[in-house]
Formats: sequence, structure tokens, C-alpha cells
Amino acid sequence: MTGDSTEVWFGAHLVTSAAEAGSRTALAFADRSWTYAQLDLAVRRTVARLDKFGVRRGDRVVMQGATRPEALITLFAVTRMGAVLVPVHPQVTGGELAVFREETAPRAVVGDERFLSAGPGDGGGTCFRLTWDDLHPGDEASAPAADPEPPAGSDAAIIAFTSGTSGRPKGVALTHDNLRWSMVNGLSLLPVGEDDVALVSTPLAHVAVLGGLPQYTWARRGTVVLAPKFDPDLFTDLVRDHRVTCAFAVPAMAALLARHPRFTSGDLDTLRWVLSGGAPAQTATRAQLHERGIGVADSYGLTETCAGVTYSPLDTAAAVAGRAVPHVELLVVDGTGAPTPAGVAGEIWVRGPSVASHYWTATGPRPATDAEGWFHSGDRGRFDAEGRLEVVGRVKDTIITGGENVDPAEVENALADLPGVVEVAVSGTPDEVWGEVVTAFLVSDDCAPTLDDVRAHLDGRLARHKWPRRLSVVPALPRGATGKLQRQRLTMLLDD
Repeated sequence: MTGDSTEVWFGAHLVTSAAEAGSRTALAFADRSWTYAQLDLAVRRTVARLDKFGVRRGDRVVMQGATRPEALITLFAVTRMGAVLVPVHPQVTGGELAVFREETAPRAVVGDERFLSAGPGDGGGTCFRLTWDDLHPGDEASAPAADPEPPAGSDAAIIAFTSGTSGRPKGVALTHDNLRWSMVNGLSLLPVGEDDVALVSTPLAHVAVLGGLPQYTWARRGTVVLAPKFDPDLFTDLVRDHRVTCAFAVPAMAALLARHPRFTSGDLDTLRWVLSGGAPAQTATRAQLHERGIGVADSYGLTETCAGVTYSPLDTAAAVAGRAVPHVELLVVDGTGAPTPAGVAGEIWVRGPSVASHYWTATGPRPATDAEGWFHSGDRGRFDAEGRLEVVGRVKDTIITGGENVDPAEVENALADLPGVVEVAVSGTPDEVWGEVVTAFLVSDDCAPTLDDVRAHLDGRLARHKWPRRLSVVPALPRGATGKLQRQRLTMLLDD
């Protein structure tokens, strides 16, 4: 796939592969598999079913973003017919679904019975509730649709909701062009080939699935293996059984895998590399994977950038997100918007054709970028002397203690290899004297470290103002379904 391809609509690569390499295996789930020809046929039949139920070009379809074949088939069918998919996390609440429906005014809502019972549709009128069985009743139940007129590159393909600073989710309007350029960017730096087997165990609502590794793999005519959830045992089984060569894993998933008893077994021998993203990488986990012979391609990206905009080489030992992909510009700026020198942290700005231009709202589009096309990420980062991006946390998560700035990710990374630490998160907690104090939240094994142990470990690694003044040993860290740390909930774990 190249940047000047005339096939600009999302999913065009599947159609081409079905015509030219239809017998190759495209998808595997549980005990089933689909060739490219079979997957394309399933998509065409689903287009016909959606048309029968009244879904038309430009209509929005809210869908349960579960990691299951029916969801992927629906994704490609909705976008192929020029409608707009709104994938939402499979465990969203009724209140969240109400927001999604209010903002997008969907024509249909698709999912299993549990999802539909949460009340996102009215079962008639202008919004239809459709179960997976309604859309996928059987291989012979519906005839394939004739190929619809392809959508334009500027048409919205997906509205992906992401948390807003106000607490109300924001719908990022990703166009067919955004998704195509994301694929071009990923394939330019990641070693994905036709013999690769990629494992995906994150929900379909995650941008890393919508515009990331599985799309890159299908563009190269490789095979995608779906896992219904992330579990280290299941992950290892699937790598062994399908001879998986690459996988996507947020840092928390990679850390759990590296600590699992089967990590050193032969069951993972085919796994060549892991694409990591969603949070700053931790050096200790990266070192464990490298020692095992598993490369790590760290990345930086957001929903608004349609997945990764930087990737690091597989053999990079440093915890950096890598250099920008060819069709993306990156800046790190200070509070005035001026670029910072190498080594100095600031806010990360992104510009390029894979970056969404607006958010979808009930009252019309709202700009996602400034007048010059820059997306202001709200993330803090810095460039090293080699021009590689290091992500150090969110601007709003920066701890200001005694007038000094502390980036939580830097402290977390330094504590990751402290004996007794299974997981670690750092946040600022209010203090009458210091304004905030650095507070460490540890998940530990049987030998929980003390605050003195923590400080001794950091002596010589970090400046003293970055050392935690408070320590809380907790049973688990608050994480979302994809494993991403929910830092705003950490203070709820503190003892009174």
C-alpha cells in the first residue's frame, strides 16, 4: 500500500486481497478461521443486511466494540457502504451510551443482548436495535450485496469516543483519509510482512485496532488472531497454537506477560516483536522482553491521531517512543507555543493527514486542531539528542511540589525494578506545605517495600525532590479494560 493509492476508503485493502489472494487466511478466532475471500463475502452479506434494515450512506451505527469476528465484519460493512461506525467499549454504562446516542443520533445500534438491554436504542422508529444474529444469521441466510459506490476520502468513517477534560466523552471523527494515512505511516516503519500472524486482545473500540496493527497486517495479507480478552495464559496459548509472530500490548499487558511463569517457556518462541503503546514504556519490562528475544516497537499516538505517529526500532533499549512517521510533523512546545530544545519537556503537538480535523457533536463539528492544523495533545514529552520522542506523561498529571515539576512516568520507570514491586503508579496528593507531594502506589508481592526502601532505591537515580514522600501499598491499580492506568482514581486508594 502506498500513499498515492486511489483506493482511499477504509477496507479497500481487504477487497483487493480477496481478489488477488483469496485463499490466504485473514482471520482466526477460537476454532474458526476465515480466508480473505470468506471475510470479504461476510462483509458483503452484512452490507446487504444493513441495507435491508434501512441503514443508508452517512447514517451512524453504534456498535458494541467487542473483540469478536462479528464486530470486525460489521466495522468493514458499515464503512464500506458509506455509513459511519461508532464503536463503543463493550462494558460501557447506560449513561455513557446515552451520551453517544445524543451526540451521534444513530440509525441503528448493534451488539449482543446484554449490550442492547442497556437501553441505547428504542427498538423501532428512527433507531433500530440489531443483535449479531440479525446481521449475521448464517452463511446462507443472505445474499451478498452489489458493491456500493465507494465513500470519499473526506467522508467520516468512524466516530471514536475518547474521554474529554470536562469528563464528557468526545467523538473523534476519523475520515477514510485519516485511516488510510495511518496505515501508510505504520507500514513505513513497522516490520509487518505477509507471513506475519498478529495477535489482538484489546477491544475493537481501541484506536490501536481500528487504525493500527491488525489493519497493517491485513494490508500485507498476513493473518490476524483475535483473543476475546487479555489473559497471560490465553495469550501464551494463542501464540503457541497459531505461531503468532507479533502482537499489540499496552505496557501493563506486556509487564503482566513478562512476569508470567510461562514467559520463559517455549510456547512464546515464535513471538518476534510486540507493538507497545497507550502509556510511556517502562525500561524494566522492555529489558525482560529483549532478553527473551522479543523486540519492542514502542509508539506514541492518540485517538485523534488515528493510532501511532511515532515508532521505535525493535532493538532500541531506551524507553522512547521513537521518531515521527514520514507523513506526520511533531513539535514539543513550551507554554507560549515556542519549540523547546532537546532534553526539555513540553506539550506535544501533532500535524498531518492522519490527524482528525474535528470532533463530532450533536450541534455540528467542533475543531480538533488549531488554525494551522496542529493538534494540541495535552501530553508532555521531550526530544532526545537523536531526535527521538520520549513521552513523560500528561500535562495535567504533572506534579508540582514545592515549585518543582515532577513527571509521574519518570518516577514510575525508576521504581519498576525495585524488589517486591509488581506494578507501580505515581501521582501528586494535596499537601498544606508543599502544595502536592509525590505519592507512590505499589502493587507488591510478599515482600512489600517500605518508603525507606523506595527512597534508597532512587538515591542516585533521581533528584531528591522527585522522591515519593508518601507510599501506599494497594491490591491493584485502577485500570480500564485495555489496561491503561486511570490515574485520576489513584487518590481513592489512599487510606484515611
